[in-house]
Amino acid sequence: MNPKLLLFTVILFISTWSFSGSHFGEREEVEVIPVQEEIFPRLDPALYHAAVINAAGAPDPILAAYRNGGKEKVLSFFSALCGSSEFAALILNNASKYDIAPALAFALCWEESRYSRYAVNRNKNGSVDRGLFQLNDLSFPELSADDFFNPEINARRAMAHLRWCLDNGGSELSGLAMYNVGVNRVKRGDVPVRTLNYISRIVGYRNGIEALFNAEIVKRPDISLLR
Repeated sequence: MNPKLLLFTVILFISTWSFSGSHFGEREEVEVIPVQEEIFPRLDPALYHAAVINAAGAPDPILAAYRNGGKEKVLSFFSALCGSSEFAALILNNASKYDIAPALAFALCWEESRYSRYAVNRNKNGSVDRGLFQLNDLSFPELSADDFFNPEINARRAMAHLRWCLDNGGSELSGLAMYNVGVNRVKRGDVPVRTLNYISRIVGYRNGIEALFNAEIVKRPDISLLR
């Protein structure tokens, strides 16, 4: 692993645990909204989100590099970051499918599970969050326990749901809030402080990942994004 990537990961680990304490364990009760299958687009994602992409302007630069000749370099970077080429490929493929910035996807995964496929959180309302992106069993009742711990299923459903939250929230911050506490609660303006802290950490991680990618991949004269 690149020493700077290792240092960055260690800093993230120490800072988040010192800020919020143990991430796993019992969470505060949150509103859980069932996620119906029909909210996931049946059309080609590129067509379904064309209006979103056009409105937002140019695509995310890391996502553009992943799609246009730099896939191996992007995969290598995120494999080192999360410690797994398997997880990196699954997250990147689904982030690309649903037009989500890779740095945001990996920042969310770090916040939710520290890239652990077997992470579990038990909520006060009796529901359980599982897997890489901490999918909730009441929000995804059609998934089995094994499904939640399956990295491919977890990453795919999480990216589809995050895309839905971002589209319905109208902004990245609102979308992340919806992912954390539910659509209705965000629309009522009832967003708890812990969710604001959650969003702040994710945004900070994302900025750090993007800065490191820029320093380690984009600006290094010995590395080209093109194969």
